[in-house]
Parts: sequence; C-alpha cells; structure tokens
Amino acid sequence: MLATLFCRCLILAQMMLPFAAGEDHKQADAPAAQPAATATTQPAAAVDPDDPLHQLARTKIGRLTTGRETLTFEEAARIETWYGLIRELVQTGLGLIPRMLVAVMFLLVFWALYRALRRMILGGMSKANVDTSIRDMLGSLIKWSVMGFGLVIAFNQIGVQITALLTGVSIIGLAIGFAAQETLSNFIAGIVIFWDKPFRVGDWIEVGDTFGQVMRITFRSTRLLNLDGEIIIFPNTSMLSGKVANHTTNPINRVNVAIGIAYKESIDDARAALLALTTHDERITKDPPPCVVVDQCADSSVNLLLRFWIADESLAKTIRYEYLEKAKKALDAANIQIPFPHLQLLMEHPVALPHLPGKPPESRAA
Repeated sequence: MLATLFCRCLILAQMMLPFAAGEDHKQADAPAAQPAATATTQPAAAVDPDDPLHQLARTKIGRLTTGRETLTFEEAARIETWYGLIRELVQTGLGLIPRMLVAVMFLLVFWALYRALRRMILGGMSKANVDTSIRDMLGSLIKWSVMGFGLVIAFNQIGVQITALLTGVSIIGLAIGFAAQETLSNFIAGIVIFWDKPFRVGDWIEVGDTFGQVMRITFRSTRLLNLDGEIIIFPNTSMLSGKVANHTTNPINRVNVAIGIAYKESIDDARAALLALTTHDERITKDPPPCVVVDQCADSSVNLLLRFWIADESLAKTIRYEYLEKAKKALDAANIQIPFPHLQLLMEHPVALPHLPGKPPESRAA
C-alpha cells in the first residue's frame, strides 16, 4: 500500500515538472523545432567529462530530477528500476571519493594555517595586554577569512561551482561597506590604536574636557571612566584626530594651582605661605621640589602658580581642587589680600535729583 502510494506521488511530481519548468524546458525538449534559436544561442560552458557531478546529471536520476525524463507507473513498480537508481548513486558516490579526499586535505591544510596565524597574532596581542574581547573578535575574523577561502577551494575540488554565490556576496559586502563608512573608519582607527598604543587599558588620559581612566578599547570605540563615575564612550576616529593627553606614560605629573594676590602684597611672603602647605604631604614628590612662580601681572592682581609633582596620576584633578582651597586659607591666615575687581565711578558735575513732594530738593555728587 505505501509503496503504491509513493509511486503515484512520484509519477504526479514528474507530470508537474514540465509545467513548473516553463517554456525554457519545452524549447530544450524540442531543439529540432527551433533551429534558428539554437543557432543564435551562446555555446555552453566547457565541462569536465570526468566530473562526477556532470556524470550524475547524465544518469537516469539526473534526467528525472531535471525533468528531461519521466517515470511511468510501471517503471516505478518494478524493483529493477530502483535497483538501477541506487546503483547509479553508488557509482557516482564512489567517483566523488577521490575528490572529497583532496578537498578534506585542503581543509586540513587551511585549518593548520589558521591555527598558526591565530597563535602568532593573538600571542603577540596577549603580550601587549590587548583587551580580551578584541582578541576574541580578531580570532574569529582570522578563522572565517582563512577557512572561508579553504571552503571555496574544497568545493571547487568536488565540482561545485560557487562563483555566482561569491559574486552575490561581494556585491552585498560592497553595499554594506558604503552604508557603514563610519563604522569601518572606527574599525581601522581601532586597529591603529592597537598597534600604535597611544594609550592602554588602565591609563589615565584627558580627551578635551574629559579626564578619566581607560576601561575598555574595542574596534569601534574607547570607553573612559571619569571622576564622576560615568562611562564616557568616544569613537576611535575622535581619539586619533583630536588631542589626547596621557597622564600615565610619564612616571610623575605636574599640578598647577593658580591664585592671585594684590599688587601691594609681598610675593616672597605669599610664596613662603604657599610652599609651607606642601611640606608634609607624601603625595607630592621631593624631586623635583615644589615651587611658586609669577604667571602674570594682571589688571588688578599678581597671578601666582603653585607647582608641584605627583606620582599618582589619578589625583591630577582632585589634588588641584584641594590645594586651591588650602592656598586661599593660607593667604588669609598670613593677611595677604586676594584682590577682586573694583569699579569706581567719577562724575564731573553734580546731578540734580528730582523733587519729591514733602522733601526739599537735593543734589548729589560722587
């Protein structure tokens, strides 16, 4: 019962193939009826007669699957038909074994090449303390690039032509590249950062007005943790095109605390009061020693700079705020005036004030 039902289904499918194939198959089945069309068509591409896939297309199974031959009910009911089909499949499979062995050998060679490249590149990145996520991403990129090329060669050895598929993939990749130009720019900039190493994970850097510690570097962006506890994300292109100050590269960093005194005050007394603040602070290095210099003679003040060096670069901002407050208190304790802008208005002639009811007229001069 099941065998009879299967045979009828197969015959029905064979009857439907000419309708699904369209006019092209009808023209292929009757080449003599249209000699002019056959004469004007382009010659078919050269095929290898020893190709097992080409041999399979010439077998009864190939003709049945392509619609060039139909299977009658009587043929489907005979065991000899199925025996012949199975024998053709076995012969074709045996013909594919040498090509498949060569394809497997190519895959093994490309796998060994991938492992060697991965160990060499990722080993160097590991010694350079590159972020783990970046190493994993680069490892996947190497794997799919090398093994993809190996798969193309392996399929060609078997006889499967994937040129059209590769052409479609390349067109899609080109369209994606045009649509994601900024992402590709950040990707290239990330590679430059990895190899040039202007900063690394853990460094304290200053980008524009942002001062923070580098938490992570990816192929697209760089992430900083600022002093407010916020993660600031910068595109990699901005890290290369803008100014980046690395506070970790040098063992020590200098801090400048600006404060002004009045012109009538003594610069030496102000210098002594400010330097006394740094005497017992272990965060400040002894060599080079702290100093106080005159930065500018402004309109109403003499601007001084308290300059000292620290070994912990993470304190570059917070210690400046701390010593700015200490400097103000130290100058107040030493009775040294910190000036602020004054405005004096002089009038050459008295100005008569308007007369108010119940009050005598007055004049005011200033």
